[in-house]
Amino acid sequence: MFAVASLTSCDDFLDCAPYDSIDDSEYWQNETHIRTYSYGFYPSFFNGFGTTKLIGGSSFGNGDTFNDDVAWRTQGEFTPIRVPDSDSGWDFALVRKANYMLEKVHSVPGLSDDAMKHWVGIARFFRGIAYSNLVFAYGDVPFFNKRVDASDTETLYKDRDPRTEVVDSIMKDFKYALEWVRTDDGNLTINRYVVGAMVSRLMLREGTFLKYHNIDASKAAEAIGLARDAAKVVMGSNKFAISEDYNALFSSDDLAGNTEVIFYRQYLDGVLTHCVLTYNNAEAQTGANKALLDSYLMKDGKPIGLSTTWNGTTAAGYFSNRDPRINETFREKYYLRGEDCTPFNYSTSGYSMRKFMDDSQSSSGDLKYRQQNNVTDCPLLRYAEVLLNYAEARYELGELTQDDLNNTINLIRARKGVEMPKLEMVGESPAVNGETYDDPQRDPEVSSLLWEIRRERRVEMCFEGLRYSDLKRWKKLDYMYNGANPDIKYGAYINYDDYPKVNKAEVVIEDDATEGYILCNTGTERQAPEDKNYVKPVPKDQIQLYKDNGYTLTQTKEWQNEE
Repeated sequence: MFAVASLTSCDDFLDCAPYDSIDDSEYWQNETHIRTYSYGFYPSFFNGFGTTKLIGGSSFGNGDTFNDDVAWRTQGEFTPIRVPDSDSGWDFALVRKANYMLEKVHSVPGLSDDAMKHWVGIARFFRGIAYSNLVFAYGDVPFFNKRVDASDTETLYKDRDPRTEVVDSIMKDFKYALEWVRTDDGNLTINRYVVGAMVSRLMLREGTFLKYHNIDASKAAEAIGLARDAAKVVMGSNKFAISEDYNALFSSDDLAGNTEVIFYRQYLDGVLTHCVLTYNNAEAQTGANKALLDSYLMKDGKPIGLSTTWNGTTAAGYFSNRDPRINETFREKYYLRGEDCTPFNYSTSGYSMRKFMDDSQSSSGDLKYRQQNNVTDCPLLRYAEVLLNYAEARYELGELTQDDLNNTINLIRARKGVEMPKLEMVGESPAVNGETYDDPQRDPEVSSLLWEIRRERRVEMCFEGLRYSDLKRWKKLDYMYNGANPDIKYGAYINYDDYPKVNKAEVVIEDDATEGYILCNTGTERQAPEDKNYVKPVPKDQIQLYKDNGYTLTQTKEWQNEE
């Protein structure tokens, strides 16, 4: 769905309007025109699965790899390493587009008051998303609340506004959208509950960033409060519920009617396809790491480090009596290079991801399970995330109660086929069946209860594109550093005797041992993160552009000595 322009013939092409612009004299005549224009934002803010064989910029499946969940042979550094000459991310086109829409909606004749408020809300929602992403990337950014004319150089070349002031404007936009966007505007279109789900995500992201980076505690609480309230809009609608089939959320050709899906992207053969399913079905995988799979609880609700019966030295033992979501996300055997992995392919860590694949179709000859022909729908926003956002927000605000856990995390755990014990809180400690516990692998800087809330998010939302932003907002990029988290460089525990055909040159056990954890990171190791890795610099070409026009654009403070 994209915005379209009305093109007319003309005698002299020099007299024609640009083909990439909309002639205002012919457009903005009715609500259909507004809706059509709004579709142009969807691919930017609701991308979904990758549409090429290499996935491209998809943040799902094997597009979600820059985090502490994947075991890379060579670890890429936090980027950028130095101030870049240019950066396509420093781009205010979507802001200008939203401001243009906001301006033109007011010119459409005959709009009812409700329709006007709805479309203003949609435009402000888009502007809020655009600025949320810019602020999360760069911190301070110039804020524009209207379309800027090229002749207005004072505004066009304004310096960066403080992050917290921009966040104030973002929150005003989001609050307006939460109040006035329609609860139903048709299939596959944005409604109030889509707004609520997205606002709960973005404001939790921003609020916790402000908190854990010690930027502004008061503003942090305000943003987290909006995340809580936005989630409550969705939860209070009684329109959504946790679905009974976890795997079907990610492997279905049609998500219409799924009770958990708030918004999804539809894929159709010959129209729009992807290849995330193929990666789970037929291609070799860059595998998940030990740190991720060890984070799944035992079936009794306790961490593996507190189990006296769990044995992780064989695949059968490793996956036995675990949170069933580990079996919904990974296959219950190891797939190693050199071994017969039929009908799948090998994984570099041995752990083979199946989350986005219905394994009963693995031998199907249907081409929709191969290459870039996949047509499974993408769940862009789902109810489970909203519940997790709400639980975390309530904790961060000091408001969390057992009722909150029962209405959020414990609803997710009660999913058919998962049916994990309820998470309880006894004072400030997590508990199962009234017995408190403390994970021996817990980060000592994180409280034991918050550790469990974050664990639930990691497990439930695994490979759905949120983990890196979570680490960034919690100021925990050190989890991606071997020195602080050595388990990220390892895969499954194997004994070469059990896998006689394994390619030992590719499946390496540390110290030339005959059994042990697969050492996946045999190349470059990532350096420890610095403050500058949490915020991007302004590219040199933008600094120079301002200077050439007689203005100053301030460099990000964490990068001022890196020029």
